[in-house]
Amino acid sequence: MFDNTLIWAVIVVILAVIFLNKSIIIVKQGYEYTIERFGRYSSTFTPGFHIMIPFVNRIGQRVNMMERVLDVPSQEVISKDNAVLTVDGVVFFQVLDAAKAAYEVYRLEHAVLNLTMTNIRTVLGSMDLDDALSKRDTINAKLLNVVDDATTPWGLKVTRIEIKDISPPMDLVNAMARQMKAEREKRANILEA
Repeated sequence: MFDNTLIWAVIVVILAVIFLNKSIIIVKQGYEYTIERFGRYSSTFTPGFHIMIPFVNRIGQRVNMMERVLDVPSQEVISKDNAVLTVDGVVFFQVLDAAKAAYEVYRLEHAVLNLTMTNIRTVLGSMDLDDALSKRDTINAKLLNVVDDATTPWGLKVTRIEIKDISPPMDLVNAMARQMKAEREKRANILEA
């Protein structure tokens, strides 16, 4: 009799510990957890201490709410005057709504990166080479407006997009250098005359 009671007591204690372990949720600062009831979104836990009903509710996604940085890899872009440019950049974004970020788009960072890359091609493709090389602020502002508007349904705020480098091909750089040299020589000849 004593052995059965002890075994049942140990089983009850183990089940109670498992129940408490699944019930108590501590969300770290900078994160939010989406909670699903029977697989369907029901609420969001903000940073701090929370209690939930285990086996009925579960943590769906752990969403990072801090501002993040994505490197946009180098890609070739054809400008309006058919010059091939190599462009790369950086995107800064922050999740504002954890539920939308978790359930409105699959692979959030991948989606933001692809959207940015596509829009870099669109914005630079509509500009001449001279404009693309001299108007980075305009390019950054256009990209920010377009990408931020497109990511709003995902619960994101794109805070900044910066073009790091715009590189024309070497033959074009050499041609521009020759043109600059010719213009300087022309000015020098005019000054001498």
